[in-house]
Formats: sequence, C-alpha cells, structure tokens
Amino acid sequence: MIYHYDLHIHSALSPCAENDMTPVSVVGQAKLSGLDFVAIADHNAIGHVPLAIRAGEEFGISVVPAVEVQTREDIHLLCLFRTYDALAAFFEGIPVSQRRNRVELFGDQLYFDEDDNIIGTEPRMLLDSADISCDAVFSRAWDFGGIAIPAHIDRDANSMLKILGDVPPLYPTVELSTRATEEELAFWRGRARVIVDSDSHVAETISADGTIELDEYSVAALIDALRRGRTE
Repeated sequence: MIYHYDLHIHSALSPCAENDMTPVSVVGQAKLSGLDFVAIADHNAIGHVPLAIRAGEEFGISVVPAVEVQTREDIHLLCLFRTYDALAAFFEGIPVSQRRNRVELFGDQLYFDEDDNIIGTEPRMLLDSADISCDAVFSRAWDFGGIAIPAHIDRDANSMLKILGDVPPLYPTVELSTRATEEELAFWRGRARVIVDSDSHVAETISADGTIELDEYSVAALIDALRRGRTE
C-alpha cells in the first residue's frame, strides 16, 4: 500500500520553529493533513519525542522516533529509528555542544506538556554542531537499527551536497525538500531512495507530498525500506 509521510518537522524545542509548534499540535496537524507517518526531528535534541509518540497513539498516526543531528562538518542528518529506546541509546553517544543558548540571538527552546503548557527550556544551544563526523553518525545510527539520511540536499544551508560536493554511496536514502524540482528528484531517484519532507517550522507547511509503498503499515517496515535504499 501507499502511505503518506512527513518525517522532518521541528517542534518549538528547535529555536528556529514557531512557539506554537508543540508536539501535540504538530502530531494533530499531521493527522488532519492525511499523513500516516510523522516525525518530530528537532536540532540535536530528542526531548519532545516521547510526548509526540503518545500523541500519535491518541490520534491514530504513527510517530517515527527522530532527531536532526548537525555534524562536525555543519551537515544536517535526519536520523530515524524503529523505537524511542533505540533513538535514545543512539543519541546518548552523540557529543553535542554544551554551549549555552542565547535566546536574544537564536530564539526560545521550549519544552511543553500534553496540554501545550510550557514546562521548561533547553539551556544548550541546539544550533551548534556536535563533535562527530557525518559518516560516524551514519554508522552509529545503523548500529542501532536506524538510518541517517542527508537532509534537504537540494538546499544550500547545511546540505551534504553543498558542503562535500556529493553524497557518498554509503547513504542509501537522501532527503529532498518539498521545493525540489522535478529534475532534481529524477536525478537523485536514479542514485538512491528519495524521501521528500517539509522541514516545517510552522504548522502551515506540514506536507503530505511524501509517499512510500510498504508491505505493512509499521514504523519498522518504513525504517527497513529506508535502510534498503533504491530497489528499482
């Protein structure tokens, strides 16, 4: 069957996202948008994933445990896992920056509860790069049964393609944005599996453009397909 997804959405924990992007509202909007799979992939932080998973159970939509890691090279990798436990074990070994956030420059980094109440802030500057290479992130994600995907390679900022000049064959799946051209999509579909995500920072841009064919409706089946890469 064909399923719709948006696997790259930021909650208000990411300083670049709007403060109304609470985990519950993001997952609820994803359900209203007709998505089967959704992922909150905040910058170098996983604190909102458990709440998003619980919201998904309430709304009847599969939430994929995720994080967007910014590597030593300033490359963004979308890291997806079968379970939250696997994500947490993976993330525990990522040497993230401990530099404190400057709210007046970079914005709020807010934690919310299930009723959309602010319950805290993240003191770390989440837009700092972690002290780990992109290939090391890929290997670590793979070892925990997940997949690290070069994010929004059709864009200039923090794109593996722009920074390295290419995407090594190590990566079976790449991500393009919803603004990618048909020519870009066709080119990369000839080299790897392509996923198309919104990288939304506001609710209005959550997208149902991404589709994938799976034998069963499960997060495990989705991750397995992404790890296999291009099969046609």
